[in-house]
Amino acid sequence: SFHPAYFSRIFTETVGVSPKQYILQKRINRAKELLSVTDAGILEISNSVGYEDQFYFSRIFKKFKGQTP
Repeated sequence: SFHPAYFSRIFTETVGVSPKQYILQKRINRAKELLSVTDAGILEISNSVGYEDQFYFSRIFKKFKGQTP
């Protein structure tokens, strides 16, 4: 088993971003995809990518993509 700090360091060296940043990027990219290929609302999409609060999701999305969902 890995110590969390060791895992984080190795992950960051290998992938180029921290595990937390990687997960955030994956979630936001999946949300962007869902927004473009479905007619689901922001609440449904935010829930499907792991955010219970659609307003927090919208803030994170805007931070990463430069625009609101």
